Amino acid sequence: MVDYTLSKNGLGAMAQENVIDSDWVDLQPLITPEELKDLHLFGIPLVSGIRDPITNKCQVMTDTLIKKYISEALMLAEEETKLIILPRQVLEKAAFDRAEYDSFGYFQLRQRPVASIQSLQVVPSNEEPVFDLPLEWIDTGLLHLGQINIIPLTIAVKSGTVVPLSTTPGGATFLSVFGNKAWISAFWEIKYTVGYINGQLPKRINHLIGVIAAMEVLSALAATYSRSQSQSLSIDGMSQSVSFPGPQLFMQRLQELAEKRKWMVGKLQSRYNSKIFIGNV
Repeated sequence: MVDYTLSKNGLGAMAQENVIDSDWVDLQPLITPEELKDLHLFGIPLVSGIRDPITNKCQVMTDTLIKKYISEALMLAEEETKLIILPRQVLEKAAFDRAEYDSFGYFQLRQRPVASIQSLQVVPSNEEPVFDLPLEWIDTGLLHLGQINIIPLTIAVKSGTVVPLSTTPGGATFLSVFGNKAWISAFWEIKYTVGYINGQLPKRINHLIGVIAAMEVLSALAATYSRSQSQSLSIDGMSQSVSFPGPQLFMQRLQELAEKRKWMVGKLQSRYNSKIFIGNV
């Protein structure tokens, strides 16, 4: 389990950025099979078009199977949006950039949305921290977008004492070495948590997961209806033809969901600024 006792959160909520109070519920648990059927698969028979050769019965898509499609859809949503949905703790190395450091220690974290930050340290190649930046100095106004800044405008106090500049005797010497350097690779080490904690997701992300899961369900069903769409029977000069919709039965709904999926992925990427990364190197 991740220890969040020594961490710093952003301002307000992550779902509706920086909201500190609202009468509306913006978060909800991961969509369930029943909710998926009600919201995205209403009126569609979740029954296979091919009979089981042993039982001679059509197979029904169970809630257990739909739950697996929802789990797969969550993974696909993360890949398509480049966002981390389920909470994970990340340890990331970042370069020392003089231009960004002079801009109040500007950092752009690679993963997002960021829920909280646990530590920001100077860690050289021997993996021994030489400087632990006080969390009180880290501004988290845009933390959910992956941006943090160092603003040491107040004295940082921890447990009643001033936080030392270094955790090792050689720390001060090490810090003085890079004073005239413009750029140092893998200088900082940042530990932070991404994703939505406590299993509560924003409605817009939950809706995208539902759209993707519904498409996976309909695609699997359409494959069972891909046999011949018409049949003819002829007896003693009399004939009868019967036509079936085949996979076209699900095509209209699949197209609508595909358009909504593309639109929602674009909106989420734009909201969390996950399309463009800017730096000085």
